[in-house]
Amino acid sequence: MPALADTLDPYEPSPAKPWNAHRVAHLYRRLGFGATLDQIQQGLLLAPSDLVDQLLDTAATLPPPPVPEPEDWTQWTSAQYANNFGKMEEHRRYLRHRWFSEMLDESIRARMTLFWHNHFVTKLYIVGCNAYTWSYFALLHQYAFGNFREFVLEMGKNPAMLVFLNGNVNEAGEPNENYARELMELFTMGEGNGYTQLDVVEMARALTGWRASFNDCTPHFFDPAKFDNTPKSIFGVTANFDFDGAHNLIFQERPVQVSEFITDKLYQHFVFQNTDPTILAGLAATFRDNDWELLPVIKKLLKSEHFFEERFLNARIKSPMELLIPILKMTGASSTDHVESTWWDDVTFWMDRLGQVPFDPPNVAGWPGHRKWVNESTLTNRWKFAGLLATLISKNDVLRDNLRTLAKTLTNDSNDPALITRTLIDFFCGQELDAIHFNAAVDYFKNGIPEGYFTDGSWNLNWDEAPYQIIAMLQYLAKQPEYQLM
Repeated sequence: MPALADTLDPYEPSPAKPWNAHRVAHLYRRLGFGATLDQIQQGLLLAPSDLVDQLLDTAATLPPPPVPEPEDWTQWTSAQYANNFGKMEEHRRYLRHRWFSEMLDESIRARMTLFWHNHFVTKLYIVGCNAYTWSYFALLHQYAFGNFREFVLEMGKNPAMLVFLNGNVNEAGEPNENYARELMELFTMGEGNGYTQLDVVEMARALTGWRASFNDCTPHFFDPAKFDNTPKSIFGVTANFDFDGAHNLIFQERPVQVSEFITDKLYQHFVFQNTDPTILAGLAATFRDNDWELLPVIKKLLKSEHFFEERFLNARIKSPMELLIPILKMTGASSTDHVESTWWDDVTFWMDRLGQVPFDPPNVAGWPGHRKWVNESTLTNRWKFAGLLATLISKNDVLRDNLRTLAKTLTNDSNDPALITRTLIDFFCGQELDAIHFNAAVDYFKNGIPEGYFTDGSWNLNWDEAPYQIIAMLQYLAKQPEYQLM
C-alpha cells in the first residue's frame, strides 16, 4: 500500500475538508461509542484540536473505578465465597454490567480499556478469581492513557495475568516461558521482532518469583526464594536481571520495535487496518520522544490531517460493542436513568452470540477484529440483536420521547417523512443509502400509517406513533451494509 499524501500535521478545516457534523461524529465513534446530538453540536463550536484535547484530557483524569456497592467483594478470597457459586456469578455479572455502563456513560475511557483488554488479554474463567479480575480491570483504567512502560511492568505483576500466563508457577530451576514469550511477542515487540528463543528463556528466568493462587484468591506476592538470583543474558546484555530490570531492558534495547508495534496497533484501532508507514514512523518517534507516554501519541494521531481524511470515515467494520452500545448512546440513554439490569443481561447474551463478551476474548491474541466480525452467522445475528435493542428502547417512555425530540430538532419539526428519514439515517449511519434502500427506509418509517395522512399534511412528529416509527426505521437501517461500518 503506497504512502498516503496527508500528514500528522494538525487538521485545519477548509472548504474541501470542512469541520462538520460528520467529522465530529467520526471522532466520537473512533474515540468512544458514538455521540448524542448535543455532543455533536457542542463539538462544532470548538476547533478540532481543542475538542480532541477536551475529550482526552477529561477521560484521562477520571477517578479510578469505585468499588462495588453495597458489597465490596474486590478482596474476597475463595473461602469467603464458601462454595457459593451463585454469589460468585452475581459478582461476575456485576462486573460485566459495570463495563457496559461505563461504555455508555464514560464512553472514551471505557473504549480505551477495552482496547487494552484486547492487548493484555486475560480470561475470567481461566483466572477463576473475581478479586484478581477486579485488580486487572482497575489496572486497565489506571493506565488507559498513561505510561506504557509502567503499564507493561504492572501488568506482568497483576495476579490475573500471573495466573492466565502461568507467571505464578515461574520459579528458579523450573522456569515457565509462557509470559516471557507473550511479553515480547504480543505485548511489546511483535512476533519474531528483535528477540530470539534464548531471549525468551533468559527473560523467563528474570521474571521468576511472583506468586498468585487462583485456588485461594489470596493476595499476590513476591517470594525471593523462588527468584532465580543468577546472571541472565537478554538481547546480548548480561546481568542479574530481576522482574523490573528485565521489563525496562526491553524499552532500553528495543525502543524502535516497541514503538512501532504499539503505534501500529493504535493506528489500526483508531484509523484503519492498513497502516501508512510514514504516519507510523511519526507516531513511533513521538512515542519514544515522550518517554512512552500514551496520551501525546493518541492526541497527535487524532488531531492530524490524516485522521480526518474522507477515506477513513465509515471505513471500519463495527465490533459487536460498536454496533450495539451506540444505539443507546445516540438516543440519549444513561445507565443510571434508563437502562435496566435485565437489558445488560440481554446485551451479554447477544455479545456471546456475536463473539465479544468482556473478560472472554477467544485466546491470548485477542479478538482479531474488522472483517472477522462478519460471517453468515454473525451478520444475521447483528441484524437481529440491533433490532431487539431498538425494541427495548421503545419500551422506555423517556427514550421514546428522546427519539421524538431528536427528529424534531434535526428536521426543524418537519412533517415530511422522506426528509425525516434521510436526516435520521445521516445521524445514525453517517452516510446515505442508495435510492432503493432509502425508499424502503421511508416505507418502514411510515410503519403502516395510511398514506393519506402524509399527503394531506395531517401527520406530524407529535403523533403517539412517531417514536415507534423511528424505531421501525432503525430496525431496517440496522440490516443495511452501511450500518455495519463506522
